[in-house]
Amino acid sequence: MSVQTESAYALMPYEGKRLAWFDATVVQKASTPAIGITEIVISADEEPPRHVHTREDEFIYVLEGQVGFSIGERVYQGGPGTFVSFPRNIAHGFEILSPAARLLIINTPGGFERMFELAPATPDDAVAAMAEFGMTLVDG
Repeated sequence: MSVQTESAYALMPYEGKRLAWFDATVVQKASTPAIGITEIVISADEEPPRHVHTREDEFIYVLEGQVGFSIGERVYQGGPGTFVSFPRNIAHGFEILSPAARLLIINTPGGFERMFELAPATPDDAVAAMAEFGMTLVDG
């Protein structure tokens, strides 16, 4: 199913364009110039390294599981219903604290969600994919 449109449509849980990040279940819900939305089921140890977006703001809404978030120097922890904003140019990351978590990832403007089309399967693949989409890795 293609979601590269601004036409009206409805998608149920886990419906959308299937993409990849290691062994995580990644489903693209929307991909337009204005917004990108991805539903992801990710396990502990599959998280991206701490990084900075240079092109977009990122938002995460926790649907299931427990997640730790770092935004700049601040650290938060939350479960279902937790909403986190990662503004561009601020170092951030997250850690899955339960065996797995289901997250809704929203980015504005759209574009970064297409990084999952590269299907990174190794840490080196992930670093290259992130760099291609304007992200810079940071320590800590």
